[in-house]
Amino acid sequence: MSEWNKELEKKILKKSRFTLTIRILRIFVLCMLVYGIYTILLNVFSDRFHFAEENDFNTKLALEWKTPNVRGTFDYKADGISFFGTTEVTYPIVKKVGKEDLVIGEAKAVKRLSDTNSYIEYQTPGKDQLNFFPFFYPEDPRTGDKLEANPEPDVWKTLDMLHEGIVGELAFSTDRFMEPEELIESLEPYDLDILWMQLHTGEYTDFSPGSSGGSATEVTVYDGIGLPPARTMAEDYLSSTMAFELDASSIEESKIAMLDNMEKLISDKSTDYLEFYLGLNNLQVRYDYLKENGFIVYGAVVTGPVKELLKLQDEEWVRGEQLGEVELWNWSEE
Repeated sequence: MSEWNKELEKKILKKSRFTLTIRILRIFVLCMLVYGIYTILLNVFSDRFHFAEENDFNTKLALEWKTPNVRGTFDYKADGISFFGTTEVTYPIVKKVGKEDLVIGEAKAVKRLSDTNSYIEYQTPGKDQLNFFPFFYPEDPRTGDKLEANPEPDVWKTLDMLHEGIVGELAFSTDRFMEPEELIESLEPYDLDILWMQLHTGEYTDFSPGSSGGSATEVTVYDGIGLPPARTMAEDYLSSTMAFELDASSIEESKIAMLDNMEKLISDKSTDYLEFYLGLNNLQVRYDYLKENGFIVYGAVVTGPVKELLKLQDEEWVRGEQLGEVELWNWSEE
């Protein structure tokens, strides 16, 4: 009797193990099926609403507004959407020196379901940061008192010593607030391309900037934004356009594009998305200021032959000059 019970017990245990294995396999297959369906639906949903394209476009806008003469290229690489709803895009970042784009690194934009845990990384080999140029206010927006600018030492001397077969990048501040059209007209006599203009968007009067510096005689804002050449995207994210310089024929388009893009970001995205992810603080206040007061600039980044850049030393309204990248001759008169 005892032997029979042991034999029966073995059979029962064997059958139980087999049944348990089948159940585990069924659960595993079911989980894989559910995971596959979920992944397919997630990617269909992502493609339908163009999450990758939107992530690419919005992060490039923020980069171009915040960083003088730096932009993302048209192309990008997307890794699809993860199980937890994370989208990641990478793309080259370039700056224009002369007539050619110089690749300076790569951007990686990781958008998670939580805006505060999303982030953008910039890899710039050989550089400590992106294209940092401080621009100096011509006057205190609160009082109207005139302010000074702190130029980089020996910029004009360096340009004078460089061979004429060199093109360069130059940033400068202006001695007064200007409309973009006035700045374009002031630079018309020179064979230069205007790449970016520093904007006054209500700092100190409508809001306090998050990062600024200076002294009793000079003021610069580090988290300001500027006017780049126009970048636009169709509503379906299937087509886009991009200008490459600011001139008399494109300035109105660039202003309209910037306002339209700001309005869409404000209406479609949360404050956390704008501030924590894109790094665009006080965007609503800035937008309202531009709509009410128009575009006001007090500096620019230009590029061209170094001897043409050198001529700007004779302009009294140019100050706070800073020399950026220089490259071998790649210029062509248009």
